[in-house]
Amino acid sequence: MPWATLRATRIRMIDSKSECILVLAPTGRDGGAACSLLEQAGLLVRVCSGFQELREGLEAGAGSAILAEEAFFHTDLKPLFEWVRSQPPWSDFPFIVLTTTGHDEGGRRRKLTLVQALRNVMLHERPVQTVTLITAVQAALRSRRRQYEAARYLLEREQAAERLEELVLERTGQLKEANKQLLAAQESLTMALDAAQMGTWHLDLVQDTTRRSARHDRIFGYRSLLPKWTHAIAKKQVLPEDHEAFEAAFREALETGKFRLDCRAVWPDDSVHWVTAEGRLYRDGDGEPARLAGIIADATDRRHTEERLRQAQKLEVIGQLTGGVAHDFNNLLTAVLGNLELAQLRTQDEKLLRILRSAGTAAERGAKLTGQLLAFARKQYLAPRVVDLNELLSHMGDLLFQTIGATARIETVLEKDLWAVMIDATQLELVLLNLAINARDAMPHGGRLTVATRNIGVLDRHRPAGLAAGDCVAISVKDTGTGMTEEVAAKAFEPFFTTKEVGQGTGLGLSQVAGFAQQSGGDVRIDTRPGHGTTITLYLPRAVGTVEKAQNDEKPPPRTGEPATVLVVDDDPDVRELIVGALEALNYRVVNANNGRAALEALKQAVDVDLALIDLVMPGMGGRQLATHIRASHPELPVLFMSGYDNLSDDGGHLDKEMLLKKPFNLASLSAAVDRALDTRSRSHGSGNVTPIWWPYPR
Repeated sequence: MPWATLRATRIRMIDSKSECILVLAPTGRDGGAACSLLEQAGLLVRVCSGFQELREGLEAGAGSAILAEEAFFHTDLKPLFEWVRSQPPWSDFPFIVLTTTGHDEGGRRRKLTLVQALRNVMLHERPVQTVTLITAVQAALRSRRRQYEAARYLLEREQAAERLEELVLERTGQLKEANKQLLAAQESLTMALDAAQMGTWHLDLVQDTTRRSARHDRIFGYRSLLPKWTHAIAKKQVLPEDHEAFEAAFREALETGKFRLDCRAVWPDDSVHWVTAEGRLYRDGDGEPARLAGIIADATDRRHTEERLRQAQKLEVIGQLTGGVAHDFNNLLTAVLGNLELAQLRTQDEKLLRILRSAGTAAERGAKLTGQLLAFARKQYLAPRVVDLNELLSHMGDLLFQTIGATARIETVLEKDLWAVMIDATQLELVLLNLAINARDAMPHGGRLTVATRNIGVLDRHRPAGLAAGDCVAISVKDTGTGMTEEVAAKAFEPFFTTKEVGQGTGLGLSQVAGFAQQSGGDVRIDTRPGHGTTITLYLPRAVGTVEKAQNDEKPPPRTGEPATVLVVDDDPDVRELIVGALEALNYRVVNANNGRAALEALKQAVDVDLALIDLVMPGMGGRQLATHIRASHPELPVLFMSGYDNLSDDGGHLDKEMLLKKPFNLASLSAAVDRALDTRSRSHGSGNVTPIWWPYPR
């Protein structure tokens, strides 16, 4: 019988809880007598007419069965024996067989066969006493009841096992799903940590052992995990100067529960890298510190970026300061140089002339110094044009050789088909000359100076981080000199910083280089190591357009002015007095004003003004605002600006028709500028000390 059928039968027999007594006695009065006795004893009795009905009763559920011996004669007993064999494990149905008295061998074999086949059999010879029969039946019922209890127990146990199996399957599914989610979370965390270039670590404070990711050891310069990592091993990786910070981080973690460490680590190749680690303290059940766990990252790039930003901010502040100082000095030097020239024109005393010329030379040196300050402050005046750097360097060969001397060899590595750039070629030559002088001083015993050019595309692998978007051209000056330490290189572009002896340098050379590069829309980088020389590279934006030929910048000789009237507007009385005196000496008629409102009033009264000479930076109404008012009332009146520097960011557009006379200037430059401004045919072409007001790059 299949297991499902057996189980269904078993459940049906248990559920019926039948204690019915089946009686099969086909002949004589044994059947009726037994039924009567059992019913009188309060038992439920069912009389069966044959083995077919007996089996149906057995399958329906019964407590015991009383069978007369003669019922086994002349009938097929296989169905009964088959039912007995197919009982479930908990069932051992009790049979009571009423036999006859006999001692023949055949009877004994028959009884033995019944006992073996029916298994749980009680044999009673007839006649059977009433008490004996009832006692035997009750004993069989008690046995059957215990079987029912065992069946119920087995069923409950099986149901519990099935429920447990279902719970196990359900829990297994939940665990699989949770494990899947955990793996996904771990994968996401690993990807995030990998993208952030972070490692993980777990320090057992009791055992002094550490579990960590592979990136943790890579952050300390190891390609693979070390066999062991302890507190002491970690401390050995830290720069000795940072040991106190290392220990302080652990002490703070024990006090606050938060771990934070920023220190420098020494890699196996002796390079120094910044490391930052954050974590949390975990305690055991007794509240004692048990472990620290957290993340770690290489902060070298971030530190360098922050340092560059701080340096840029510091240089910007210094630039604003130096720009203002240089502007004021230019005003002073304008008055000094101009008055010295006027004094030279009014004396023939050779001794006095030597003194005046010496004073003029000193003032011109001061003018050069203020020019370097303005270059650093990015407030110098540039006349940009499209330039071929290779051609410019080729023309500078003799100048560089004369500057460096014979002790150093000069090499050029020029890229073919180099892109053009838009720069002030004269200023770039001064920058390269400054770099060459620095290189010469760094090679006291000779060496090699290499000047190289290179195209740098947007995707070029040699392109440094932080450059403005777009293609650029790199021009580098490399020497084989003494090089610089990291501390010196960090301050190299600061104004007035120099490692030369007193009197051998102003400290403005590299600051002028940085100012020129940034004012030209580019940037500058320095690469140096002690004993390995220095390379300074300028990155200049690629120009759109064709290369222009340089203009002849010879200053026109000073000449007397045409009979014209010039309106001079300057808030500095010394400068204004000088300009008025100089123009009158050149036979110009002069009207002067000390501010914008006074100048407008003077224009209303003097209708024959031919030129307005205006200081660009004045309190109240500035030079640009004054020029706007003049254009509104006198659109054909030419305007010539003069200034120590030009804060072009204050203007929303470009005043292309105006010209600019840079302070300090001498009388020849003033005369040439006024003549040029009065000449309507060349009004838009500046030269010498005069340049159009135009700014190619935003500051």
